[in-house]
Amino acid sequence: MVRGKTTARVSGLDSVQGTIDIIEQYFENGWTDGFPIVPPTEELVQRMIGASGRNSMEVLGLLPPRYGVATIEAVATNAVMAGCKPEYMPVVLAAVEAMLDERFDLQGLQATSDPAAPLVIVSGPIVQQIGINHGASLFGPGTRANATIGRTLRLLMINLGGAHPDSGDKSTLGSPAKYSFCIGVDVDTPWAPLHTEFGFDADDSCVMVYASDAPRGNNPGGSGSMEFPLWILADSMSNLNHNIIHGGHAVVVISPLIAHGLNEEGWSKDEVKFYLYERARVPVERVQRYKQLRYGRDQEAGDPYYWPKWLNVDEPGVTVPVVRDPRNILLLVAGDPGRSRSAYCPARPYNPPVIKKVGLP
Repeated sequence: MVRGKTTARVSGLDSVQGTIDIIEQYFENGWTDGFPIVPPTEELVQRMIGASGRNSMEVLGLLPPRYGVATIEAVATNAVMAGCKPEYMPVVLAAVEAMLDERFDLQGLQATSDPAAPLVIVSGPIVQQIGINHGASLFGPGTRANATIGRTLRLLMINLGGAHPDSGDKSTLGSPAKYSFCIGVDVDTPWAPLHTEFGFDADDSCVMVYASDAPRGNNPGGSGSMEFPLWILADSMSNLNHNIIHGGHAVVVISPLIAHGLNEEGWSKDEVKFYLYERARVPVERVQRYKQLRYGRDQEAGDPYYWPKWLNVDEPGVTVPVVRDPRNILLLVAGDPGRSRSAYCPARPYNPPVIKKVGLP
């Protein structure tokens, strides 16, 4: 049960009108994301807790900025409200644990004026076992697992973290990704899955949480060299953003058609990353102009916002990469296997991605 100005479990839903009244009550109390919720009855919440295989009162952490206590029971209650099936609960818990990891800096994400939201990236056998969409329209609607797992995180950020618009959530414009942002990846891939890059075994199931803006899609159709879709992708990444100034990561998603085509031409995963690192760049003159316009004058190196000294370069023709290291490009394979498409998800650079193994009961 969630204490204070948060959600509460309900009983006695013995009529359609009673159910509607409960849903309306949750709207009035500010316990939703703007959509109707599933009333969290005792039976449904207990079933969700049971699927976790963990003690209901186990504390996972505190959700800023209001610092509500995230117990297994509280997570289960919000998962029910989001519409999750019990078999989604281990993935939900791994995502919550990643989001609450101090390296992720949830406080900063909740309070930022940026439009970023936690992108939940699921890899490993669990993707197919519980039906997470990793194919056509994976960023879009229509799949219960993706929609409700991502929505659970948002409800927790609201109900425990207090992230209501213009109070706990200070995003200037917001984003549709703040409703739900969850995808499955690396099912149909010629390369090792994402989680193996972080020391996990290929047959493990893992969840990464990544602070991301909404995806920017590309249409690199054609029948020529497989370098073309990478060239288009690098071009879409080559813009002035936080990463240029402060480092950070970048998520890129390529469809299986592109990935298998690249593999057949002899490209390794690391070679694709290095290609993007070398070509997704911005002329240093544009970066310096950014500094002049933003701060009104030429700032000394390191001031303000920890301006990197290496950006104070006077040589013409120097280009600045959008990430500091090719290993900071997270290359994912997902989407419609019959189409040549890609997407770039810019990061909020102050929130490094965190990955956790899914603990099955």
